[in-house]
Amino acid sequence: MHAELQQLIERGSLWKGNARPCSAREQADVYVSSGQRVLDQALGGGWLCGRVHELQCVHLFSGELSLLAAGIAKAAELARPVFWLAPPAIPYAPALQGMLAHTANNPIAKTSSSGAAQHIVINPANAADALWAAETILHSGQVAVLLLWAEQLSATAVRRLHLAAAESDAWVFVITGVQNEEARSYATRLRVHVEPAHGRDNVAQLANVQWQLLKRNGGWPIRLPRQPLPRWPSG
Repeated sequence: MHAELQQLIERGSLWKGNARPCSAREQADVYVSSGQRVLDQALGGGWLCGRVHELQCVHLFSGELSLLAAGIAKAAELARPVFWLAPPAIPYAPALQGMLAHTANNPIAKTSSSGAAQHIVINPANAADALWAAETILHSGQVAVLLLWAEQLSATAVRRLHLAAAESDAWVFVITGVQNEEARSYATRLRVHVEPAHGRDNVAQLANVQWQLLKRNGGWPIRLPRQPLPRWPSG
């Protein structure tokens, strides 16, 4: 492949179709489910291993972490740690344990974890330290899932993260606010829209969520139908 063409693909400026469909075994090894069937279908099977996935959230705690629950359960199955870099809150251990029990019995998630993943929380002093920590963790080869919260990452920073992820067999997620749509080396760019639902007398009920895929592997951008706001799975 010509170098110029490869650069366009890596920047996300050119769509590359799938060379061949993955077998069921290959898909189980390289994908983890989002826990949402409609989203998994749009993603071509779920979250791809060894790639960086961006989740753009208008509001934090809008169901985004529930989309990563199967990946966290996969870490327990593999007996490899989950790293939380600059999270907005400390992970709640009982909720994580309850999620494992639920996900193990979820036919969509397709995991069989029976243990508990090691969770490591790091709060870097600044964005540069967070990026350095993420790269170092990925280069170590000892991580199953890496979650990085960042206000904004430059194209260069995303490219560095992409290269580190490509050398690993980890699932890497960047959780951020709404970003512009300039080309970045993300495998997936998912924007999460939450819409409050109101019942009689304008009383707030369960919200709806709409997922907008600005970029996805093997497909064009798409806005998915509204769904009930996903809840964190529990046993």
